[in-house]
Amino acid sequence: MNGLHIINVTSCVNKARLKFDGEWLKSIGFLPDMLVQFLPEPNGISFVLCDENIPKYSVLSQLTRAKSGMLLQVSLTRTTSGIHLSGAGLKHANLNPGDSLLARYEYGLIRARKLPKDSNSTARVVTSRLYGKWLAATGFVPSACFTAACEPGLITCRLQECDPVRVRERTLELVRFARANKLDLLQVQKDTPAHSHAPYIDMPPHCLDSAGFAPDEFLLAMYSEGLIKLQKLDFSALGF
Repeated sequence: MNGLHIINVTSCVNKARLKFDGEWLKSIGFLPDMLVQFLPEPNGISFVLCDENIPKYSVLSQLTRAKSGMLLQVSLTRTTSGIHLSGAGLKHANLNPGDSLLARYEYGLIRARKLPKDSNSTARVVTSRLYGKWLAATGFVPSACFTAACEPGLITCRLQECDPVRVRERTLELVRFARANKLDLLQVQKDTPAHSHAPYIDMPPHCLDSAGFAPDEFLLAMYSEGLIKLQKLDFSALGF
């Protein structure tokens, strides 16, 4: 199984901390109590599962320390697997609170690389359907209107203010504004009650085409209050 995940570096008692969990860890063999080799690498880190074909522990520990790494065990977080790391290990990897990393994973291996840092935005991996509570936290609530500016390699979504007293007039103003500036005027949708009414956005095919995105392509979303920027994941630029 191959996939992508965003890992965020937080702080705990004035130290950088890396803490992530989920069923995706189990799916690639990272089960609770399994031995893992943590290795700092250029612009990122790697986690290597040590479940077979390894030297004895003392030799593996020595080899790992020689690479400024460390050995750790997968923890049990509620009902799933988790990896927790803080302190010196992250310092060797030059990771600090506020850093975000894009993790590419397959069975037995997680490679993570730093994403370009933007103090005003948060990063996550998405597809052409943007979905989840993070949208509402950014102001993109169900029925909210926003404009989408599409250009090669980038879609910029900006939330537009609505006037509950002048709904019709405001809608006409937004339509004229979008046409004059060659923007798409779109609306946030709401999922079914079975999915807690979570907001979602389906980016129209013509927007994806204009940006050069494939419908099933993973994209990097950089978002802040009222703004979402979608761009291609440049794996080679990130150091993968």
